[in-house]
Amino acid sequence: MPDINHQNFEPFESTQGKHGALEADIKRLSKEIAEKRNLPEYKDLSERKLVKKSLEPMFRQTVSQPPTAQPMTQPMSQSQIFPDYLKDAPLEIKLRVEELVDSLFHQGIEKVVSRARRASPFILDAFHDALTDKLYEELKRRKLI
Repeated sequence: MPDINHQNFEPFESTQGKHGALEADIKRLSKEIAEKRNLPEYKDLSERKLVKKSLEPMFRQTVSQPPTAQPMTQPMSQSQIFPDYLKDAPLEIKLRVEELVDSLFHQGIEKVVSRARRASPFILDAFHDALTDKLYEELKRRKLI
């Protein structure tokens, strides 16, 4: 069974300036988070949850489907790429999520989310969770949240 190539998860700092779409997405996302933080219904949410809530409109599908993934119970460590519930998932699913995250650096969030919507709801949910954690860490590192 082949191992997952964690090198595909290029650190954000090595992509700065190279990928304009992703940079624009990060700036837009930090602005949306700042706006949401001032709304009463979002005041008590953690920064990680604010990131996830800001990404949700891009992940909504026109056809409502029941969620198939379990909610994340613990945040990912910096060395961990996937949400905990993917630990025992088939390699094919892990590779698909990895490929989607890697595509962010070249295509930006909206294009990759559009591709993820064509995958299974489980992959879409796992990608949403992985993206939330990756962007949360990057926004914190840049002091944008």
